[in-house]
Amino acid sequence: MTFLHSIRWRVQAWHGLILLLMTVAFCFTAWRLAWDTGQRRIDNDIRASEHRILHALMISAFGSAPSDGADRSHSPAELMERLRDETRPIQLPAEFGEYFKNTNPGYTYFVIRDADGTLLFKTPNAPDKINFPPPPPAAKDEKNQALPEPMRTSGNLREIFRGSPEGIISVIAHDITPELTEMRHLAWRLAAVGAAIWLLGLAGGWWIAGRAIRPIRAISGTATRIAEGNLAERIDTRDAESELGQLARVLNDTFERLHASIEQQKRFTADASHELRTPIAILITETQRVLKRERTGDEYRKSLQVCADTAARMRHLVEALLLLAREETPGSARHGQTCIPCDLADILRDTVRQLAPLAAGRYISIDTSAVASAPLQADPASLGIIVTNLIANAIQHHHASGGHVRLKTYQSRENARVCLVVEDDGPGIAAEDLPHIFDRFYRADKARTHIGVQDVPHTGLGLAIVRCIIENHNGTITARSEPGRGAIFEVCLPSA
Repeated sequence: MTFLHSIRWRVQAWHGLILLLMTVAFCFTAWRLAWDTGQRRIDNDIRASEHRILHALMISAFGSAPSDGADRSHSPAELMERLRDETRPIQLPAEFGEYFKNTNPGYTYFVIRDADGTLLFKTPNAPDKINFPPPPPAAKDEKNQALPEPMRTSGNLREIFRGSPEGIISVIAHDITPELTEMRHLAWRLAAVGAAIWLLGLAGGWWIAGRAIRPIRAISGTATRIAEGNLAERIDTRDAESELGQLARVLNDTFERLHASIEQQKRFTADASHELRTPIAILITETQRVLKRERTGDEYRKSLQVCADTAARMRHLVEALLLLAREETPGSARHGQTCIPCDLADILRDTVRQLAPLAAGRYISIDTSAVASAPLQADPASLGIIVTNLIANAIQHHHASGGHVRLKTYQSRENARVCLVVEDDGPGIAAEDLPHIFDRFYRADKARTHIGVQDVPHTGLGLAIVRCIIENHNGTITARSEPGRGAIFEVCLPSA
């Protein structure tokens, strides 16, 4: 059953259960309050009827009060004595007699019983068998003469008992059949209203759950389309402040990194296949040429040298592509790097010593007189790649033999940056080439061979690698060319 696994159905089930419990609790509370209010009203009516009937018994037993206003009131004990006198039975007035003969729903009866169980008085409509409570205990002092007023509901009757320490008990009961019928009708009305509220609540909950689930469905649909190959599509994040909006942003960032990673892999594959096509063709052509017939030892040696140079070119190209792929991978540019306090000046001097043979082969001098201490927090290996590629690029692009490469470092205290300037006095960079020099495999000198000076392979990836590393360190690199000064590269990195 698929719907049992649906979040919407689960939310709806919990919502319906909670709403049902709340509706039942509300309806029961309303019914209970109405019943308690009705009982209090019934009890008050019973007490009023009891007062009227006792007053009527007093009048029947002792007559009306005298007109002179003298105090002729009698006590309940005197009334009980009068009721015990069987020779003079007490009759209720006619208006009460007709009322207490009625046994229709809602009638009231009154009974008084003596301590020995003798009925002293009862109304004509009183039942023959009455379940009297036990007589109250005898009072030990006058303070306990007032006894509690017990009440009970027996079937369709609401009864009030009164007793005296002498054992006399009076019962007045009221038939509550009309009230019970009214309460049943009220219960059905409340049940109908509660059911209507519950159903409306279920419909509203279903609508609200659908509204809440709609962004999830949109996220799921977008993720499905992305998985099917539409990598450029992204989740709508208009409601960016909600929890689902935050989830959508996280997923979009994930999809963006995934897209960039896939594009990087495609670019790597395309670049590798494009750049490796020529050296592979050279290897195949050279081996086929040599194998066509027997060769001399010198010819074999020259052929193997061509194959070795081509293989060196391929190895250098693959290493450069792997380094560029690592630097361009989103979220993993700092993987394997250790940022520690270091001095850019020390790294420059070490690199100059390593590249001295290459510079000497081109009769180029490297000037480090303007190199000053430049402390920063970075990965020394990455800084070494930046410096090596920039200096090697300046050496390789000197078309004429001889020249100078000048290095300079300084600290910009305004924006807390450490800057490196690499300047040569070569031919510079043409204006049409300047926007593209950081693109991979771009060569300003289209006639340049793949094998550079001193048999150092030239891949066209050096400046692209430099830019990736600098951007991963939150730095900037600019290039310009000035007349009489050649090419000028300026790198700025955060000092901390």
